Amino acid sequence: MNDILLLGIIASLIYTEFTDLSPGGIIVPAYFAMYSYDLKRLAGTVLLALLCVAIVHFLSKYMILYGRRRYAVYIMTGVLLKFLAGALGAGAAVSIGNLIPGILGRDMERQHVLPTLLSLGIVTLFTCMMFILMR
Repeated sequence: MNDILLLGIIASLIYTEFTDLSPGGIIVPAYFAMYSYDLKRLAGTVLLALLCVAIVHFLSKYMILYGRRRYAVYIMTGVLLKFLAGALGAGAAVSIGNLIPGILGRDMERQHVLPTLLSLGIVTLFTCMMFILMR
């Protein structure tokens, strides 16, 4: 488990340096690679991230959100959405982690959804392939 996390972090850093695109944060592709066998969780995480973007966009019309405060609202929104999904019967396996949807959502807002998801897919796939080759 630690191997794939380390590989994902290194792959994210290298990808970001060469492309100036963030694959959803430094840690997100590593977790996506770690849970690559569970497509429901991956899809749930992306869905929660998109909901985070919509909610924070709505809140920013009524609140002053910028910098660290905006990032904190993304994280809190992701945690609350995962809690709500679990409370509504979707189960705890609706997404990866508690913080990942907020981190991913923030990058989706900063550099748009499609470039973020494509970058996330590329780095996740690369991480998985490297992990398989190293075993």
